[in-house]
Amino acid sequence: MPTIESIIDEIDHLKPVSDIAGKVMALLDDPDCGMSDLSEIIRHDPALTTNVLKLANSAYFGLPGKIYDAKQAVVYLGMTQVVDLVLLVSCSETFHGSHDGYGLSTGELWKSAVSGAILANDLAEIKGLKHTSLLFTGALLRDIGKVIMDQFVNSAFEPILDRVKSQEMAFTVAERQVLGLDHSQVGAMVAKNWNFPVPLQCILRYYHRPLEAAGCFLEASIVHMADVLCRKMKIGLGVDDPFYTEDDRVARSLGLQISHIQKIIDGFGRKMDRVNALFAID
Repeated sequence: MPTIESIIDEIDHLKPVSDIAGKVMALLDDPDCGMSDLSEIIRHDPALTTNVLKLANSAYFGLPGKIYDAKQAVVYLGMTQVVDLVLLVSCSETFHGSHDGYGLSTGELWKSAVSGAILANDLAEIKGLKHTSLLFTGALLRDIGKVIMDQFVNSAFEPILDRVKSQEMAFTVAERQVLGLDHSQVGAMVAKNWNFPVPLQCILRYYHRPLEAAGCFLEASIVHMADVLCRKMKIGLGVDDPFYTEDDRVARSLGLQISHIQKIIDGFGRKMDRVNALFAID
């Protein structure tokens, strides 16, 4: 049976999201930094620049003219959207591939990650929130712990599933009982290991149970609801997804009504072609 030490060892060996992503997130917290600072960071990474420009010129944004450089992308799209693009590019390699322990075929975890990020933005818009990059990133990275835990869940799947079914517990609870850690705990540990902001660590740790998130309740609740909506729309469903219970108190705490949820679901259906364009990152 895997040990906590072996899981932690895998965390230390996980290839980190690029240093550029960390610099970009830190820039958002610096009131003295602006568009020129962001474009300079991007321009110093040719591969990142190529992919950001590819996305900026994709059907997702549908801009009337061609974007030729990072500065132009920031001017046309704004800092928040370009930051989101940087994070998408930086995280794509980590999430691609299959994750058999969770029953996810190639690309499914990445599709869930991106879809959750977009849904989190939609929820933030309903709440009238302006600074959404933390929510976008939290939803995008919410299952980073599954990348680490996949092999361990695969080897211990039967005892985990047995506990889930016989004791009617959430999959994360069974993970903790069998393996010593669950994927949300591991996700927060990964974020800490990569020196990501504390609020982001908090979101990853508590998005499955945001009512316990004293330091990031609003953000964790929004990411939680984005995750719930992914399941409602059957996006990136794994073997663990049937074993999470939606807590109505979270939606009520956000002031979300059925009409809000339906509007987001209806709108997302029209965005699928645009979302698929975002997956085309080589």
